[in-house]
Amino acid sequence: MKKLTGILLVIMMLVAMICTASGDEVPQTEGGKKFENDWAIPGGKAEIYHEEEGYRVTLDIARDDGTGARWEYSCYYHEDTDSLSSVSSSRLDYTINPDNGERVLGEYAYEGLDDENSGAEFTIDRDGFLIWKDGREDAGAGLKFINIGRFDGLWKNEKEETEVQFMWNGLTEDEMFYTVYITRGKIDGDVYAQFLMNGNYDPSTGKLTADGTCTLYTKNAAGEYESSDDGETYDAIFSKTEDGKVYYETDNGIELEYDLLGVQD
Repeated sequence: MKKLTGILLVIMMLVAMICTASGDEVPQTEGGKKFENDWAIPGGKAEIYHEEEGYRVTLDIARDDGTGARWEYSCYYHEDTDSLSSVSSSRLDYTINPDNGERVLGEYAYEGLDDENSGAEFTIDRDGFLIWKDGREDAGAGLKFINIGRFDGLWKNEKEETEVQFMWNGLTEDEMFYTVYITRGKIDGDVYAQFLMNGNYDPSTGKLTADGTCTLYTKNAAGEYESSDDGETYDAIFSKTEDGKVYYETDNGIELEYDLLGVQD
């Protein structure tokens, strides 16, 4: 059975290469779509993206001692086991500079093609957790990644004068939520509002619900901004559209597009 699986894997890889070379994308399987999200544990995050020939899985886990590692896998969807199985893998170690929080990259612990005993497998259990079975060092033992959707980054709608920035925290169990910054109105205009919220994603509904406070900035006669906070609590609901935008549930409904440049200093 192992030999047959290996032969089938080689055939699948060759077919993918031929299709890619001819300019045709390999269609994404329905079973594999549920993996394509961001997943998190305290101090760690997994990102899964569909590519032409399969799936790219990246895991980044920081440890309490100031060290960490980044694993990268090229995977294909295995329908019989409803899992993602790796074809190649790598692990890059790093340390974190305590003075500035920056990463200092080290050496690759390993990289290259996997054999039958060194590959990784990703499954989703009955409770919706992503399970990582690592064949090289059992690094995923006991880890259960929660589905956090895919919202990180800056999203904009210039016509509606709306910007939303999502930042995943996730350093500890108490920080497993998004910080959400919402700006309504032009920052250099006469008046604009900024909301600071915390949000949680519900994979059963596909929605991220956030709540927090609002600060209103109003330009006075001297051209300077005066801020005020009414002390009220506000909420906001977001979801992803089929074409990859973020839908902001307001009275008129606002679609936000991802800003590739992100937040500029």
